[in-house]
Amino acid sequence: MSVSTASRREPPYRPFQCVICQARFSRGENLKRHAAVHNRSQDQGSLACPLCPVTFSRADLRSRHMKRKHPEQEGRRQPPKRVRRPTATQDIERWTERADEAGSLSPAESEMDGLYHSQTGDQATIHSPGDPHAIDRIVQCASNLERNLLLETSLFGNSQQFHGSCLQSTSTTQTESQEPSFANLDIPPDISHALLITGLTPPQEETSLSPFQVTRGCDLFFTHISPFFPFVHQSTFDIAQTAPELILGMLSLGYQYGEDPDMGDKEGSGAGLSMRCFHQARIMIASEEANTGDHSHNLSTVQSYLLLQICAMMYLCGTDSAYGLKMHSNMISLARASGIMQPRPTEPSTATDLDSLWREFVRAESHKRTVFAVHQIDALWYQFLSIPRLISHLEIKHDLPCPEGHWSASSSAEWAHRRLVANSPGTPVQYADAVRRFLTPDSDLSTLSDFDPYGAINVAQFLISSAREISGWSTMTGMLSMERFGCLKNSLIILLPFIYPENSASTHAVMCMATWQTAMLELQMWSPSHTGGIVGGTMDAMLSQSTALAPTYEFLCDVDTAKAIEPHVQWFLQYLDETLIADTEAPWITLYAYKAFLIAWQLVRGGVAGAMQIVGVADGDSAGAVLWARKIFERRRRWRVGRLILSCLDDLEGHVGN
Repeated sequence: MSVSTASRREPPYRPFQCVICQARFSRGENLKRHAAVHNRSQDQGSLACPLCPVTFSRADLRSRHMKRKHPEQEGRRQPPKRVRRPTATQDIERWTERADEAGSLSPAESEMDGLYHSQTGDQATIHSPGDPHAIDRIVQCASNLERNLLLETSLFGNSQQFHGSCLQSTSTTQTESQEPSFANLDIPPDISHALLITGLTPPQEETSLSPFQVTRGCDLFFTHISPFFPFVHQSTFDIAQTAPELILGMLSLGYQYGEDPDMGDKEGSGAGLSMRCFHQARIMIASEEANTGDHSHNLSTVQSYLLLQICAMMYLCGTDSAYGLKMHSNMISLARASGIMQPRPTEPSTATDLDSLWREFVRAESHKRTVFAVHQIDALWYQFLSIPRLISHLEIKHDLPCPEGHWSASSSAEWAHRRLVANSPGTPVQYADAVRRFLTPDSDLSTLSDFDPYGAINVAQFLISSAREISGWSTMTGMLSMERFGCLKNSLIILLPFIYPENSASTHAVMCMATWQTAMLELQMWSPSHTGGIVGGTMDAMLSQSTALAPTYEFLCDVDTAKAIEPHVQWFLQYLDETLIADTEAPWITLYAYKAFLIAWQLVRGGVAGAMQIVGVADGDSAGAVLWARKIFERRRRWRVGRLILSCLDDLEGHVGN
């Protein structure tokens, strides 16, 4: 007898999204009604009452006003005409004249031309937003038009030329002159003005990308980003088969670690290109309606949301963080609604050769790892910003990730060989079951099959979140649950060999160990910003709050507390001191390390013996501790997070000697 799921309430899925403010709607007609709000502008004229200064955005609202406020005049009034916006009209007329000279418009241009023009003699007039069919046509064609303009004519130019040129080489060793030329078809200014009439946001700067920029950016992504978010498979990655918004998401992160080759590697050009790619991808995703029937499309959209929100929250920071939090919410809704939290359906394989089998494995594993990345980023926002988690570990129905060696194989033959020689004693285990087994005393973990430490990182993230929940409960009740505290501590100790295996050759070994050390610190001291009820919306605010609260950490100088946290703090100090180049460091590791330094600074300030001697800072020398930190985080000045930390150190310096 099957259990009915009718009573289970899922959050409503809203597939229709406004391309201007990103508001989402469950029905198309609601989006159409909403679009009228953006379609009106102050200089384009509103529906004015002929008897008083009041204006309206819709004809029905004006009619209701007339009936209520001017009933005696309502039947005799003349409907006021809308005021044209001369600049936009002239731009559209020039667009039409240019098209007439060329002979014809493209299908997308014809649709836009018909949307805004009605030829009456030689005059071109803008259709009234009150026209019941105008908004319908705007909503219907907006996403297709914007996608064509932003994607086909700007990002990729001629698609066949793009695919062919990018498939020739994925290496950045070629010189720029060796790269095939790219159709540099920027958005014409006249079309950009037409987009403004619809309320769509055109790119603010040049949007075309050369093949050299794309291949260089992808290489930067796989070198610097993929190790700590391993869900895009490098060996089978094909630019021609990858969703454009995902490529842009990869470039927005990749160019945080390199300069723009088309700008001669000018200093700072990479950050500028990163921002342009971010906003172009944001517009592209916003202009598309999610297609829940297309599983592969939904997966690539979730992956794009993942990369873009990391870019917004961890690299761009500031006001762009609002985009990141909105994307996070949209990502969770889409992942739930499209079933991505569930494993891919197991169907009889139709593969007839080893290469096909390998690619089937890669697709399934990429799906799985994407879900783990969703869980990890959800936990990170909870840790740093105290924003409640949106998903539970119980929703993840996937097995733990395969061993890293299987995932990183560069060919089907290498993959098959590694699987054949692997000596895994156990059977695959679902993530939720693995969490339970790590939390269960005396559980037999030898039966777990080998899995990537990335899965163990997610277990550690769950344990950090659990520690914070204990701290919140203790803060509210004034009681400490030693039983829960001991269980979490034992689980972390048991997890260490899995998250950081001996003789580990993992490319993200530092991230694994840093996550574990942070979990131990959270368990021992709990974050005052979290227990104090401070909820932030940006990393800027989190860093500022953490720095302001650091001088209040006197409780850390308690002998027992200092002794418990000392080895974990010193691990971060030694790591920071020895890492001369931070190009392989995940941004949240930088944040973990800074919070560890704040603890060390308070220990030095409180006179705890040997607090920072491991890095040459004498006992009691809090000014020397800040100088050391300046040198360390100066190495991270390239990124916004590093510059924010250097600014926070200015504030911390004001407390030296107090």
